[in-house]
Amino acid sequence: MESKIKVEVLGISYSTQIGQNIPFIVILGIAKDKVRIPIIIGQSEAQSIAVALDKVTTPRPLSHDVFTSLTSNFDIYIKEVVIYKYSEGVYYAKMVCYNEEKEMDIECRPSDGIAIALRLNRPIYTYQEIFDQAGISIDDNNKNKKEKSNIEAEEENTPIEELNKKQLQRRLSKAIEDENYELAATISKRIKELE
Repeated sequence: MESKIKVEVLGISYSTQIGQNIPFIVILGIAKDKVRIPIIIGQSEAQSIAVALDKVTTPRPLSHDVFTSLTSNFDIYIKEVVIYKYSEGVYYAKMVCYNEEKEMDIECRPSDGIAIALRLNRPIYTYQEIFDQAGISIDDNNKNKKEKSNIEAEEENTPIEELNKKQLQRRLSKAIEDENYELAATISKRIKELE
């Protein structure tokens, strides 16, 4: 079986424009690596992940706080979260849990698994296959940005709705490289629409 790759949360986008229907996106990867895995998530999950990342204590517990409290009070141990599949724009994840009697995989949304793993300081894993299928490279191929081809310059000014999937992937890589996660979320949503 393919060995797991430990990843970390490298960023999360926030839409600062009120009333705008831009999804949130969580970026996973290995800090020194140039490939990122962008996962579109909901607003409440984004808030929960942000609270865990910033180690903020809320006046009342969020759903993921309640879950982690239940697991610790009933001696259920969350070993790790594994994002194990990517198909048709959807990621699949599981939490590996155990108690004194048995070990069990519990299916979950990646966003929920990430929020819980961050709270419990548990590792998050994926596989090379996920990086190959859904990873976005932010390599330094364009070191001389002044020498951009006319096609790249034209693509940059073309509305997202008019780009094909390959062009959108290039724009997504650039947005992630520039840490423009709001634009990355918009592009990811458009790619998902085309799939």
